[in-house]
Order: sequence, then C-alpha cells, then structure tokens
Amino acid sequence: MDENKFKNIIVVTGVFYADNEMYRSRSKIWPKTFANAEKLGVKMVVRNDGGLPSDMLQDFQKFKNITFVNKEKPNTLGGGRRDAFQKALEIANIENIDNPVIVWTEVEKDDFINETNLSRLQEEMNKGTNIIIPERGEKAWNQLPEVQCFLEQRAEGKFQQILENETHGTFNKKLDIWFGPKVFNKEGAKYFLEYNKEGDKTDLWDSLMVPVVEAIKKGEKVESIGMDFLYDKGLIESDSSKEASIKRIEQYTQILAALGDKDWQKFFENAKDEIVKAKEIFNEKKTLDNPEGTEAKKNIVNKWNLK
Repeated sequence: MDENKFKNIIVVTGVFYADNEMYRSRSKIWPKTFANAEKLGVKMVVRNDGGLPSDMLQDFQKFKNITFVNKEKPNTLGGGRRDAFQKALEIANIENIDNPVIVWTEVEKDDFINETNLSRLQEEMNKGTNIIIPERGEKAWNQLPEVQCFLEQRAEGKFQQILENETHGTFNKKLDIWFGPKVFNKEGAKYFLEYNKEGDKTDLWDSLMVPVVEAIKKGEKVESIGMDFLYDKGLIESDSSKEASIKRIEQYTQILAALGDKDWQKFFENAKDEIVKAKEIFNEKKTLDNPEGTEAKKNIVNKWNLK
C-alpha cells in the first residue's frame, strides 16, 4: 500500500479510564485501534481525559503516529473533543495538508479503522461532502445487546422525525447517527468547533449530534456511507453490563432533549431537582441502593409522564 495514501486523514479519539470491569475490558481494545492506524500510516490525535495508569499511558505513547492532548483544566466532554479537533486542524496546517479529513471515532471501535473504510471516506470527501455519518451494516446491528439495539433504533427513529421537522421535510436521508463516528472536512469542522459557544449547552454526547443538524439546516452536504465493520467481542461483553445499560439510557435521554425532543425536554425540566438530589446522593455514597437513593429514584420515576 502507498504509505501516503491516507496522508490527509487524521483520526481523533479520546481515552478515559476508571478501575472497573467495563473500562478494564475496553482498554484492552484501544491498542488495536492505535495499531490499525499506525499500520495504515494514519495520524491520530488522542484526547487524554484522565484516569490512565502510568504504565498504560507509557505503552500508548510508544505509538509514533499519536499526538496526545492532555486535560489541563476542567472541561465538558464536548469541550475536550473540540480541543482534540482543533489540534488535528493545527497538525494539518503545520504539515501543509490542504484538505484534511477528520475522522472522529470512539477508541473501542478498532475494526472501523481499516483500509476499506478509510478509502470510502476519502473518496466521498473528494466529491465535496462536508460531513459523513458512517453507517453500520446488519451484521453489526445483530451483535448488539438487546437493550442497546432497542434504544439506538428507537433513538434514530426519533432523530429522523426531528430532522424532518427542522428541515421541513427537505432532508430525508437515513443517518446512523447513534453509531458514533463522524467524519468532516474544514467546512464541516466549523459546526463542531462552534458548538456551545455561549456555554448554555449540556455539552456531553449532544456535541457530536446537534452540529450535524445545524450543518444540514445550513445546506451543507451531509452523506451516509456504509462501513465494513464489526464490534470487538470484548466491547460487546462490556456493553452487556448493567452499568453500560444505564449509561445508554442516560445518553438516549440527554441527546434527544438537546436535539429538541419536547417530551424529554419536559421530563428534564420537571425532574431537574430530583435528578440533582440523586446525583448528590450517588456522589456521596457511590450508590443509590439505600433508603435515600431509593426515594430519590422513586421521585424521578414519578415525573415519567411521557407517552
């Protein structure tokens, strides 16, 4: 393979580690993603959001294709991603890459970084596309735990409804928005970099979703491209845990509220005080399995008046 084939591509991702079973399992996949990119001669920007044991970080730093962006001050999840996107564009400028292709992916999706996928993405970008939403195939969907599959399919249905409403029916392409990876050029990057400029957003997972809607509303070229992809067995196992399922539900509700889903906006407004109290109890006791936590959860559920 031509070692300069993917010289315009910069893969961006982030790592965070906590000493629990989910992260112990996921962290075993991360070097596979780094190695896949290194083998293809692809530059990477990795946002280090903390928690990495020193020996793990030292192992990752052995990959010569990686530039690390360290967390130097408190920041939101979305803000940390924007720091990494900005670093990728700086690298492109330093290396005189006129048309950089920025590929955001979760670090656990090692199979996403392969020659076939990157070639497809690069070819589509050469057609003048500003943002690409990679799409999973049926085999990947069939790998997912039941809860994750249900939530993501339901969420994507709601996303399509929101998108059709926001564009008055002029955009009817199906986007696998919940898959995770997003790909964009300099023009597309503006929408991600400018998100939360007023500091009034939750700025978590919404930071990768809402900018896509804004770009479509502004008339940017946004396309869906099918990917050659399967999940790592270790990722599927970690995503089958109770902890992962709770996180999926949190993502589902937070993203849809940020996208403008009126039902979830109403829920968060109604249950705001109860959610804050539950978080305070959890932060103090590291669990909600106690009388105070049980009461807090009950009060949240009592606000659950959605259809």
